[in-house]
Amino acid sequence: MKNEISELVKPIVTSMGYEMWGINIGQQNNSIKITLYIDSKAGIKIDDCEKVSYQVSHLLDSEELCDPDYILEVSSPGFDRVLITEEHFGKYLNKGVKIKLKWLVNSRKNIKGTIKSVTSDYVVVCDNKDNYEIKYDSIDSARLKI
Repeated sequence: MKNEISELVKPIVTSMGYEMWGINIGQQNNSIKITLYIDSKAGIKIDDCEKVSYQVSHLLDSEELCDPDYILEVSSPGFDRVLITEEHFGKYLNKGVKIKLKWLVNSRKNIKGTIKSVTSDYVVVCDNKDNYEIKYDSIDSARLKI
């Protein structure tokens, strides 16, 4: 569902002059929560989020890709940049990152460290003493460390 929604929404976002940074789909109470991250060189203001939300919600309603009781949130990636894709992690090599995992990796659920390398399957993060190979599908959330 994530890929279908992403492919449907991306042309709308880009035609409005924004970059589609990424999309997360989760659960909030009994509803599907779609979080859409947009960016632009001029930055993102609340008005930008409202405009995109209006267009995307109309599109989602007409395409019926998900439950009609979905929750749509449009946001900027933030100053501390939410990282979702391989390209995001690759763009910030040797930068600090905070990662929350869906399940334990080497007995840890939270990892803070430096992005050392990126492959199509995983990111390698070093926390000053250990290297962690973290598969993208095991990441619950990741943000740059300011």
